Amino acid sequence: MTTQSKPPCALCGQPVEISGFTLNSRKGELAFCCAGCQSIFQLLNEDVLSTNPINNSNNHEDNKK
Repeated sequence: MTTQSKPPCALCGQPVEISGFTLNSRKGELAFCCAGCQSIFQLLNEDVLSTNPINNSNNHEDNKK
């Protein structure tokens, strides 16, 4: 897969090289390039996220429990 065909990170726009960093939003599934971008997006956009993330193993909220 080339860089051009990889989806961009929903926060920084870099190509998503690693799968598993995703969240479910009101507009659909969002992919992130890393846990940092995923966490920052969650903090800044809590109002647009669904209550159930797609990947619980990388979910910041699950790590608080």
